[in-house]
Amino acid sequence: MAQTGTPDQTKPLMAKCRSSRTGGVVELEVLDLSPIGCMVDRRAWTARVDDRVLVKLEGLTYMPASVIWIEDERAGIMFEELLYEPVLARLRGACVPRKAA
Repeated sequence: MAQTGTPDQTKPLMAKCRSSRTGGVVELEVLDLSPIGCMVDRRAWTARVDDRVLVKLEGLTYMPASVIWIEDERAGIMFEELLYEPVLARLRGACVPRKAA
């Protein structure tokens, strides 16, 4: 389903992340997205580098991934399988990250 309205009305892209270490699920804002992974706002998440996670993006099933870096309030997650370009384009078009402060 296509989003309508101005970009200011577009919601941020969210990722549900399930940690294999804790078993818990958190919903995190995606700050950047590429075919190989994403950067998330991790303020609500106690992830560690090398944690194995399952990531669910809007309209997709859970994908296996790993936390590859953590810096301040952000974390980098690398997917085990690349996102297809049409899927990436749909996700980017439907949702936009919030403006950096």
